[in-house]
Amino acid sequence: MFEMLRTYLRFPSWPIILAMLVLMGIGLMAISASERADPTMQGFATKQTVFAAVAVLAFVGITFVSYQVVGRFAYSLFAVTLAMLVLVLMLPAIRGSRRWIDLGVIALQPSELAKLSFIILLAWYLRMGDHYRKLLGLAVPFVLTFVPMGLVLIEPDLGTSLLFLPTLYVMLFMAGAKLRHLLGIVGLATVLLLLPVPHKLSEDMKSSERLDREALAYWCDPNTGRAVSAAPLVKMKRHQVSRIVGWLRQDQERVIQGTGYQLHQSKMVLGAGCLTGQQQDSLVHEYFRMLPDDHTDFIFSVVGGQWGLVGCLAVLLCYGVIFIFGVEIAVSTYDPFGRLLAVGVMALLFSQLFINIGMTMGLMPITGMTLPLISYGGSSLVVNCLALGLLVNVGQRRPMLLGKRPFEFGQKKEKPPSPYGPFSEMDPE
Repeated sequence: MFEMLRTYLRFPSWPIILAMLVLMGIGLMAISASERADPTMQGFATKQTVFAAVAVLAFVGITFVSYQVVGRFAYSLFAVTLAMLVLVLMLPAIRGSRRWIDLGVIALQPSELAKLSFIILLAWYLRMGDHYRKLLGLAVPFVLTFVPMGLVLIEPDLGTSLLFLPTLYVMLFMAGAKLRHLLGIVGLATVLLLLPVPHKLSEDMKSSERLDREALAYWCDPNTGRAVSAAPLVKMKRHQVSRIVGWLRQDQERVIQGTGYQLHQSKMVLGAGCLTGQQQDSLVHEYFRMLPDDHTDFIFSVVGGQWGLVGCLAVLLCYGVIFIFGVEIAVSTYDPFGRLLAVGVMALLFSQLFINIGMTMGLMPITGMTLPLISYGGSSLVVNCLALGLLVNVGQRRPMLLGKRPFEFGQKKEKPPSPYGPFSEMDPE
């Protein structure tokens, strides 16, 4: 028992554990505040408390098993996750999407598990060799990424699917993939995404949808309905186009009263908090009632409205602690799999953080993204705690360096032998 406690208090494990618990506590208080403002949300804080207890147990459990043992099951875990992603597509839709498997007691979200199994598999695959330093060698990592990403996108869950690519790129870069290859792929993808495609707007479109599509087109003739738009916009559904317009034109009255209403309310709640939050809850709670999904995707607005700028900075400080000590673990870990696992966990966590806070403040389109460790949701909370448990696991079991550092591919040039002999006084050197 004392040995286990000493392991958990090992620097830098305890700052990560402390920051994780503080963030979970802030999440519980924010959900309680949202619950008090909306009578229809009764019981959400109690459920989240149960989820938090399960998540802490999952965190402790994953730290007992060596991350190397977890890595040996990487392909099996990935296969099970893919099977679950396929299964969820066959189930009835819930609120217009197929994201959850209803187990009675809890609704399991396979896309959350897919993020973690993807990191484990990619770290296990990249740990050996340098094949990914060649352009063709990047094919396998991209295939391993696009398969779960595509299944999640079909659900549809655009927010979660967006997390796979930045995680892939960070892990490839840290593994030693050449930057010119990675940038070249980004450049090619950008050209394809911006490729102009001529098409005709359907005559049975609603006026609001027609205005949105015309606003995003490169060129449009309102009389004939012919337009030229970027390739993805032609295939996007109505609500996806509306979200992009709601972000780009978020200050227009038409957008505020329609698709931009949620973003407008989010900024209103953040502004109402001022420096330390409202001393009387009546004003903030009035805003909470008008903000949809305030306990999930827009929980950061609740934090800002309830505790102001000070509360927002406290949340960012906790994430900063996790990032700083997570970097320390990754830098000081000489095992290739352990280092990539730590890098993948941090890339996933902070990609999710960046997107959620960005959309809350109007800096990014609304995509449906939870805030790690704070937003309501059992699957998200448990998976994030499992990810941090793997990070702490790597920090607890850092092996000694007995050979060359991992992912160092430069070869030192040998000095040609001296014609005068290695110990000759006439040697010019």
